[in-house]
Amino acid sequence: MPSTTPHPINILLIGGCGHWAATENHIPAILTLQRQGSPVRVGAICDLRDPYDENLLRHMPDLLDLLRWDRPQWIQPRPGEPVEDLERRLDAAHARRPFDVAIVACDPVAHHPYLHWATSRGIHVLCDKPIVAVPDAAWDVHAAATIDTQFDTLLKAHLDRPGHLFALPMRRRANDAFVDSSRLIANVYKNHQQPLTMGNFTVTGGHFRLPEEYALGNAHGYTNGVGALAFSSYHYIDLMAWYLRLAQGPVTALRITNHYVRRVGDYLSTGQNQTLEALLRPRSQAPALPADLDRRTALAEMDFAFTLELLDDARRVHGYLTYTFTSNSYSHRQVGLLDADRAGHLPFREKGRMSQFVIDIHQGPLQHVRVSKNDVVGDRYRIRLEHRRNPLIDPSGGRHADALYENAHSASKVTPQAMTAEFLRAAAGCTPDQSVARRMTHLAGQTLTQRIYAAMYRLIAARHEADTAAHRTAMPSVLVDIPR
Repeated sequence: MPSTTPHPINILLIGGCGHWAATENHIPAILTLQRQGSPVRVGAICDLRDPYDENLLRHMPDLLDLLRWDRPQWIQPRPGEPVEDLERRLDAAHARRPFDVAIVACDPVAHHPYLHWATSRGIHVLCDKPIVAVPDAAWDVHAAATIDTQFDTLLKAHLDRPGHLFALPMRRRANDAFVDSSRLIANVYKNHQQPLTMGNFTVTGGHFRLPEEYALGNAHGYTNGVGALAFSSYHYIDLMAWYLRLAQGPVTALRITNHYVRRVGDYLSTGQNQTLEALLRPRSQAPALPADLDRRTALAEMDFAFTLELLDDARRVHGYLTYTFTSNSYSHRQVGLLDADRAGHLPFREKGRMSQFVIDIHQGPLQHVRVSKNDVVGDRYRIRLEHRRNPLIDPSGGRHADALYENAHSASKVTPQAMTAEFLRAAAGCTPDQSVARRMTHLAGQTLTQRIYAAMYRLIAARHEADTAAHRTAMPSVLVDIPR
């Protein structure tokens, strides 16, 4: 039974040297728990980079504090190391002092081996998005097909262990602006049974890179043959799944169609990077380098557009969702490539990345909800929520309602750090804080999101196969059943 007295927790932190884990979320949350007296300890950090590297610690004071207090073992994955060998080394560390929790915050293409290892041993898992990313899924149809397979394997292993915790700190599912928008949708559905009929998700990442920077790795890199769909997009795919389930009505399946893909190689071949690059090069702190992008990097997806038709059991169309992502639009970038980036001594800096989106949701003739944002990543985070209701169901006469969320992430009632801390408290057997727990996302609850995400990769890979075939084939679609 849960209690207020936690039992000791030993953590395996995978990807602990990244900016998200070491600066923004996991390590700060762990340090806060330790200062509050919770018996939480990081026993090992598994990362390609040495957490004790002074060049790295110069920029990560929270990681430095953790190292001083916990002195975790460094487990370094070896390039090309077979999964079985890595598992043996993890097992050896687990045998010396068993891990209670694995926090997985490494490059998403490396998630699955760690997730499967921890889950099969009954170790509780907190995993950053996306759950599964498969190298070369943007162009290899066989690789894309394994996304569903790997997720199903994880889900079965998790469900086979009653009491096993497997959660994701999905920032947007916890953010006040998106929670409030979800309540508007759920309220109209509850009172009037009006399902979702249309949704437009338009996202513009605005992340300008110099050509040679596409050859850099890190969690938002393209060198593994996957790009923006696996990283920035997963949040918005999850929002689509969440909003749809809140007002699903008779819809039981989705017909997903890909209408457009632009890959890294396509973008660079058009020369569209040259205008801002010409302004940026004189300010750069390092000389230009040859791009020399390999094939898998050039084929990674940058921009794309999908439609999702909402179907009932008779395959009648009740509405549609659209998702459009553009990764290079307006950018305020004014700095160049630093040697520290090449050496891996810095977290991946934003380099002028913008965060721009407009999400329009319609529930037939009864309600329109809009969520929008347009600002610099790492600066002010302002989200605007607007909605109108038909005057027949709204005593205000249908007047426009508007809310503005300043510093929307840090000022939210529940932050990613709060979710990490709550997960660790739950793993320690404490009584859950319901204000945080109800905004947590768990593995089984990500099934629809994963199905949509995997289908989109299958379509992106199929488009490449069609583009390289002797005869262009018809635009394919994928049918996804909504889990009951």
